[in-house]
Amino acid sequence: MSEARTRRRIGAAARRLDPVSLRLFRAAVEERSLAQAAEREAIALSAASRRIAELEARLGTALLRRHDRGVAPTAAGEVLMTHLATLFDLLDRIGADMDAFAAGARGHVRLQANMSAVSSVLPEALAGFLPAHPGIRLTLEERYSADILHAVRTGSADIGLLSGTERAAGLHLLPWREDRLVVLLPEGHALLARDALRLADLDGVDFVGQSPETALQKLFRRQAAALGMALHERVNVSGFDGVRRMVEAGLGVAILPATAALPYAGLMRIATRPLAEDWARRPLVLCTREPATLPAAVKVLVAYLLRPA
Repeated sequence: MSEARTRRRIGAAARRLDPVSLRLFRAAVEERSLAQAAEREAIALSAASRRIAELEARLGTALLRRHDRGVAPTAAGEVLMTHLATLFDLLDRIGADMDAFAAGARGHVRLQANMSAVSSVLPEALAGFLPAHPGIRLTLEERYSADILHAVRTGSADIGLLSGTERAAGLHLLPWREDRLVVLLPEGHALLARDALRLADLDGVDFVGQSPETALQKLFRRQAAALGMALHERVNVSGFDGVRRMVEAGLGVAILPATAALPYAGLMRIATRPLAEDWARRPLVLCTREPATLPAAVKVLVAYLLRPA
């Protein structure tokens, strides 16, 4: 028989093995009795005898010699026994690993979040989560809210943190945080004379906007249009840091989440004023597919993120 045919035969035989019959065979060799092996493995003696016979038939060789005092392994059985310790150790480790995944102790979670989420409490939350769950690998990407919805819907992300103003048909949304908006102004700006500002106060004022794809910029333009005005967008940048720097340079005013503005007011030549609009309190939501279908590790992170602030 050629080496290739031998490998194919061995591979075919291995695919016909089952752990229950192999454990029963090992017990029979160790107990020197098929009856005691059946009792040890909690199986009827007739069923145990049938399993051993079927195992021998699949492998095409006898594994046990029967005699008056019980059973003993044949030469083939002795060779099989040399492999079983390694095999069952591997199966036990596979079972332990799978149990860990099923319990959420291990896994890979793909999280996408918008700029507002990334700039608020998310970094601190993840900094506490990862050391407490070392078996969970986390991938975090910053994306626009509309892109996050698409990623969660199509399965390329497990969890999304995004603006609650986006439509999310067919997805599961849970309240996460509230995003309060403020007006960001350069030092010495005339509007700093007021304690609070409304969007109408920015009519005709140079405005530092964000990318048109962001939920915030869509919100600003929509609210301005409702007032019959257009924001004088002198410059548009893609990130909060760029907005702050443009305002500091005197290129205009901006609207940002408080978490992305207030910590920098004492560090940069910028100042803030509350935005006195109902829509300035903007919900951030946690988005997933149907909760019952989520992997255990994803459920663990969802529960962690939804803890009280």
